[in-house]
Amino acid sequence: MDGKKQTVPITRMRQWRLFLAAMCAVAAIHAPAQAQSGTPSEYDVKAAFLYNFVKFVQFPANAAPPAGNPIEFCVYGDDPFGGSLDAAIQGKTINGHSLVARRIPRASELKSCQVIFISMQDKSRVPELLESARGSGALLVGESAKFAEMGGHIQFTREGSKVRFAINPDAAARAGLEISSKLLALASIVHDKSGAR
Repeated sequence: MDGKKQTVPITRMRQWRLFLAAMCAVAAIHAPAQAQSGTPSEYDVKAAFLYNFVKFVQFPANAAPPAGNPIEFCVYGDDPFGGSLDAAIQGKTINGHSLVARRIPRASELKSCQVIFISMQDKSRVPELLESARGSGALLVGESAKFAEMGGHIQFTREGSKVRFAINPDAAARAGLEISSKLLALASIVHDKSGAR
């Protein structure tokens, strides 16, 4: 030994496990009281991911909330979270901003949000909603198949019982979003399908 501290390289899989463990811990802490098994539900985990995604994203100037204003997490249309999203962000701040969850019934209201979640139930409207959010600088997160390839920024996926995610860096760059390399390293990377703008 030469006296130098030995460092163990952190593999991508180990990074992913640590990140996922942290997400699940947050979700478990904030899981609704009615959860019977003690295991976080799919939407408890997705809510924890949404909260943590924002820590790894730098918003463009036109989308960042002014000092004193909250970061708005908006759920468009049907809300699959129940109280999970509210619980995951309750009492927390990111870069000095408080966090609020809103339910948005109309596409015209999307431009006031920093994070927009589009559920599986609204998959037929994804192209229209992506167009409505164009230029807003919001982080667009969805769960329907091909969401990221169609121009969404982050798409939740499943591997068995585990929640994973894919990122479209092309779409994020067009929106002026800077996604940390740490988050990109944990995601599956997808690119625009032919014809996406």
